[in-house]
Amino acid sequence: MKWLVCALLAMLLTACASREAPFRAAPSASAAIDAPFSVSGRLSANLDGKGHVANFDWRHQPPRDEVAINSPLGNTVAKVLRDGDGVVLLADGKRWQAEDVESLTRQVMGWPLPLSNLAWWIRGLPAPNLPSRLDDDGSLEQQGWRIQFVRDADVDSQHPKRVEMQRDGLTVKVVVQSWQ
Repeated sequence: MKWLVCALLAMLLTACASREAPFRAAPSASAAIDAPFSVSGRLSANLDGKGHVANFDWRHQPPRDEVAINSPLGNTVAKVLRDGDGVVLLADGKRWQAEDVESLTRQVMGWPLPLSNLAWWIRGLPAPNLPSRLDDDGSLEQQGWRIQFVRDADVDSQHPKRVEMQRDGLTVKVVVQSWQ
């Protein structure tokens, strides 16, 4: 159950892009508008050598998010719902609720998973109004995460194909299969 929650709250790797190239994060999201999107793909979470993979469907309509984590056969095994009132996890017939993702993961897993800003990072942007640093290789450092953006060199897209986040022995990888 803990791996499912970790994967689910990561929002979202085993996909292969034909040719990959660095994706440079935009230098600032302070002027960025939090636009709605729908994205699906695969994600993996690896904590201290123990990893898990899941599929996801994510609808982001600020200030609301709905993330479904699906089995390889396409069955929804868990859902995360987030709005202005907090975040809810529905899995295994149970319901957990908290003010934010970090509080929910602390409650369910015993440690916080600080991914509140994945809605920006999946678009290749730093979260607005938070300190960040862009490294020479195009990676972003923000909220204690080192975030690498990778694009498919054969596809012209404003979004990265893959987002890899690392922090404190935890690696979360999100591979986007479709954007809407």
